[in-house]
Amino acid sequence: MIVEPIDLTRIKPHDNVTILLSMEIGDSIFSEDAKKAESLRVLSYYLRKSRKLDWKFVFRKMDRGWRIIRTQ
Repeated sequence: MIVEPIDLTRIKPHDNVTILLSMEIGDSIFSEDAKKAESLRVLSYYLRKSRKLDWKFVFRKMDRGWRIIRTQ
């Protein structure tokens, strides 16, 4: 068995987690990139379930991208 060292600086909270946790009601994030928007949407559901937050997020298609809005 080969054990490889792990660079602990790579294992840190993702920036998107910090952004979503700092959002207040009415705050939103706009993304022109579909993959990043989908990633934020999935992450918002994960945070609600894993941290038992009573928050709600809305995912909306806009003219040039997608917007994620915290509604509660």
